[in-house]
Amino acid sequence: MYLSKKSRLVSIFTAVLILSSAVFSQGTKKGVLEGLVSDKATGSPLIGVNIVIMGTYLGTSTDLNGRFVIPNINPGEYTLEVTYIGYKVVQKTGVKVDAGKTINLNFDLEQTALALGQEIVVIGEKPLMQINETGTIRTISREELANKPLENVEDIVAQQVGVSHQDNEIHIRGSRTYEVQYLLDNLSVQDPLSGTGFGLNVSANAIEEVEVITGGFKSEYGQATSGVVSVKTKSGGDKMEGYFSYKSDNLGLFRDNAWSFNTDIFEMNLGGREPITSGLLPALKVKLPGQIYFFMNFYASIADDYTGKTASQLYSSISPKITLFGNNLLTGNTLAPRQNNSWNLMSKWTWKLNDTQKLIYTYNRSVAINQNTQSLQTNLEYVEPGPGFPYEYSDNLNLFNVYTHDNEQTSLTWSHTLNKRTFYELRLSRFFAHLRADWMGADWTDYTMAIDVPRLPVEYYSPANDSTKVRIIPGDGFYDYGNADVWHDHYVEFYTVKGDLTGRIGNIHTVKTGMEASFDEVQLIDIIDPYTEGGFGSSQDIYRVYPADGAIYVQDDIHFEGFYLNAGLRLDYWFPGKYVDDAIDDTTNILTDEMRGQYNDQTYRLFGRHFKMRLMPRLGVSFPISDNQMLFLNYGHFSKRPKPQFVYAKLGNISSKSSYQKFGNPNLNPETSVIYELGLRHQFSKNDVISITAFYKDIFDYVQTATITGIPRIGSAIFYINLDYARSRGIEVEYKTRLLKNFSGSVNGSYSVSTTKSSSPDIGLLIAKGSINEQPIKETYAVWDRPWQVSINGNYRVPDDFGPRILGMKILGNWNINLRWFAQAGKRYTPVNFIYYSPSNGRPIYTDVEDQTLKYSELGSIWKWADLSIKKYFNSGQFKYVFSVDVKNLFDDKNSNIINPVTGKAYEYGDLVPSSWNDPLYPDLSYPVSSPYPLNPARYRKPRNIRFGFSVEF
Repeated sequence: MYLSKKSRLVSIFTAVLILSSAVFSQGTKKGVLEGLVSDKATGSPLIGVNIVIMGTYLGTSTDLNGRFVIPNINPGEYTLEVTYIGYKVVQKTGVKVDAGKTINLNFDLEQTALALGQEIVVIGEKPLMQINETGTIRTISREELANKPLENVEDIVAQQVGVSHQDNEIHIRGSRTYEVQYLLDNLSVQDPLSGTGFGLNVSANAIEEVEVITGGFKSEYGQATSGVVSVKTKSGGDKMEGYFSYKSDNLGLFRDNAWSFNTDIFEMNLGGREPITSGLLPALKVKLPGQIYFFMNFYASIADDYTGKTASQLYSSISPKITLFGNNLLTGNTLAPRQNNSWNLMSKWTWKLNDTQKLIYTYNRSVAINQNTQSLQTNLEYVEPGPGFPYEYSDNLNLFNVYTHDNEQTSLTWSHTLNKRTFYELRLSRFFAHLRADWMGADWTDYTMAIDVPRLPVEYYSPANDSTKVRIIPGDGFYDYGNADVWHDHYVEFYTVKGDLTGRIGNIHTVKTGMEASFDEVQLIDIIDPYTEGGFGSSQDIYRVYPADGAIYVQDDIHFEGFYLNAGLRLDYWFPGKYVDDAIDDTTNILTDEMRGQYNDQTYRLFGRHFKMRLMPRLGVSFPISDNQMLFLNYGHFSKRPKPQFVYAKLGNISSKSSYQKFGNPNLNPETSVIYELGLRHQFSKNDVISITAFYKDIFDYVQTATITGIPRIGSAIFYINLDYARSRGIEVEYKTRLLKNFSGSVNGSYSVSTTKSSSPDIGLLIAKGSINEQPIKETYAVWDRPWQVSINGNYRVPDDFGPRILGMKILGNWNINLRWFAQAGKRYTPVNFIYYSPSNGRPIYTDVEDQTLKYSELGSIWKWADLSIKKYFNSGQFKYVFSVDVKNLFDDKNSNIINPVTGKAYEYGDLVPSSWNDPLYPDLSYPVSSPYPLNPARYRKPRNIRFGFSVEF
């Protein structure tokens, strides 16, 4: 009901804007635009050039003399687009039309060998928003990235409206974290086995542009049901450019301060013309066709944890190793000097043979080493969502697992413009991701069970029935000996070929068609309780599979007199591989005859292998409803293949000792979402734009676990099945402005609701274990649902010539100040009921509600923080020096990360807690102690952090 009120508000707002625009247009005189379009090189007039006033139905073409006239224009500011086959597209912003006046504009078009639309020249300031888009696309340029305290892609995405970031997970418009597609230079770099939604990491300073598409993405995008993150990396240019930066929150002086996490960040860029082919070889009278450019980036971030807990030394068993002349240059310790270590390397080489042909070779690699359990979010056993800090091991982190995530991508891209209307691109790629969680490189057979023993200083208590006696509390809940309860190793290797062809048909249609095919190798070893006798723990998952997948698509962008339409169709296919086909044929395993029959009946066959297909239509429309006011709507079907774990788990013959096993389902269907989006964009002027968007998303075939009976030899077992359903609906508002000359800002907010039958695919397992009584009959709130958020961002650039000269320098000028304030609904939690006071010690007893419809029905305390970035620039010849101060969580807000369901906020000493928690006021007295006191330092998000930086570039 509340959402329908929001929808009515949008409708009323739209109607008011339309009516006000109509009234305004009726009561004012019109203006006229006229001018001449000519060839920049020859000065000759061009005949038949299209001139369109974007955001309206107005437009015309040049006559035999190259002249044009557009009459009957309402007063206001507009953007003109000038297009002509064989020439660069020109967009002129901020064209002001006055009532009763004629404005004269002339355009000199520059010839290009590329196809129409490949090169766009913007005259004036870049538009704040593309009001003619048929979907929701937010583009963040390199200039915007440079002004904000951002380190990587995840930081960038987390700041977009409609995006929630919690527990190391990114949720777009209320969807699960793995439903996002992550593209690097138009190639997927996701690790499907880690479950985080991201894979290869890229430094923000190596990025040219980021597109975050949250609605209406076209048929060229696949394997995403909630959003697409598309990253375009920088390339070298004609001029040699370099960059070096260093940031630190300690500078070797402040490591003991509360706002320092002992962080040091180093980064280097170098790019330009490749020196051998541009200098040395020509000097030797050797000339290669075209020109070769390069760009290289190195990034390193090493930091301890804000919790204040660190291991004495992390060791990575799979980090890169280098030996030279018998000397170890890189060992398992080298890249892990602190608690959180991130290393990125990028090398990009562009060979521009001529104006129409280009070859790009790219190598990217990222290595992350830490002890954050959220580095791995696909687990054999159920894990409650949390911040990822291993609190039970915090007194001896040397015993706990180290997580190493190594991602590597190599790609080759060929671009060729065939003629003035047609071009194609062909991409070849290898992506390799390897994640291991282990202790000091040991095999799982070397693990020992973790135990907690009483250690000095001990806590004493007197028995309630005899105050004259003193007893020792048998431990504190922290593990003193032994290792983690999981050993994990997986890798994925994808070989991908991807091609697309784009052609312009007449002046209306731009058709793009393409295909992609990926041939994969996936291996996983997951051992639970590795110290259990028998060699493979209490439970395990071990497989190596060779699936294949791909797609073909076609889309048509239609532009006619201010009306924009995008129609597309995408066909995804997926071969689970020989491993699954053999499991179906093997009548001795756990699969039933019914499962085998369904698999054979519901799959297609090609060359003796089974595969599945899914056809998905996409449609988007955008059109003016008044001047500079566009209504857009889109509809589409989107799918995401099930996680490998859901398909392949335990289809092999290795036995487990655990009573609760989860088995893969060979016949799983891809998860599918059907999304509707309706929005309005209004450009008040070139410096003021607002967008209002409403969306509704149904998600079908969500995977969950359920107990299946009739299993050979064992009677029943828990399988993954397509049984769950979810939906998300909401409204987003975004306003952007450029006030004065040097200030820009934005205000955005969203309200949404995400509901599902289960927030975890493990619900069937939890029911079987007795952790919950039953599955909810109706939808409940998703654990990641955060109903509302508000963000305000302002950026001010102090002019170079501001203030007087001091010692010959403009000290008060050439500054940049960026401030962002953010607030969001708190994390969801399940309420508890007060039952009684314990007769033994008087403790209030709170237990979980039995009504499963109340699961995650309450919201914790609000999150809010402010981030500040200040930069001072100095120019000296060809060098630019920058001194910076970045402050995260400026006001040191305490944001609850682990919710105490009795109080709805993070625990503080003295608070009442559920009976399952170890309350320091009523401590556990029996051995083993159930858990440490709930004083986990990660129960709050990061406190204030101050970083000082210096950079130089040329």
